[in-house]
Amino acid sequence: MAKIVILFVCVAVMQVASALQCYNCVNCQGDMKTWPKQACGSSGASPPAGYEYACATVEYKDRTTYKTAVDRLCVSAEKKNGKLMFKCPTSKGEPLKDDCPVCQTDLCNSSASIRFSFVALSCVVLAIFLPKYLQ
Repeated sequence: MAKIVILFVCVAVMQVASALQCYNCVNCQGDMKTWPKQACGSSGASPPAGYEYACATVEYKDRTTYKTAVDRLCVSAEKKNGKLMFKCPTSKGEPLKDDCPVCQTDLCNSSASIRFSFVALSCVVLAIFLPKYLQ
């Protein structure tokens, strides 16, 4: 039993200790396996006070082609009331939203899909089986 708890703690610490990985591409197209990846904060610099590193997906209408384009990148997102906020940049075109979606799990700025975390899955498994072994 103690080994399971120690294993769970080790997995949780490993996820926290590793740098956040984000897709980093301009007008991302094609197979996402080919999209370049970036470690947020790999330069060693910390984000400014009140900000945290996050992966972002920026959707905008391109100024030259007038087509919708999607950039994926690592950003410093402002943390307000416990929630991360990132104002969509307007440098390449008109953003489709004021606030761009941000997330803080590895490669979470891929196409919209259901994602799961190994730690969350471990918690569910432990929640199911732990009470049976403690009786």
